[in-house]
Amino acid sequence: MPIATEKKKRNLIALDETVVKANKKRYFVYSAVDVERNELILMKVYTTRNWLVTKSFVKEVLKYCENKPKFVIDKAPWLIEALKSLNLEFEHEGFREA
Repeated sequence: MPIATEKKKRNLIALDETVVKANKKRYFVYSAVDVERNELILMKVYTTRNWLVTKSFVKEVLKYCENKPKFVIDKAPWLIEALKSLNLEFEHEGFREA
């Protein structure tokens, strides 16, 4: 998967975070992927997870966008609140077990 290095017009970005444990501590790994290009835009690790951290991450993602893309997210409240606070369009994508 290529990594974004420049601003581009982007239509749909998948935004997600996951928890990883290392040395008995929890870390939150955020990632943003341009769905159409299958391009990693940004990935960062944080020591906490809330809407302010998420908002900061999304603002960094937008630095690689020439426009205001739509985001695809799960129903995590911190993702929803961050995108709402930035007046960005989003849709929920449910994850199902196969």
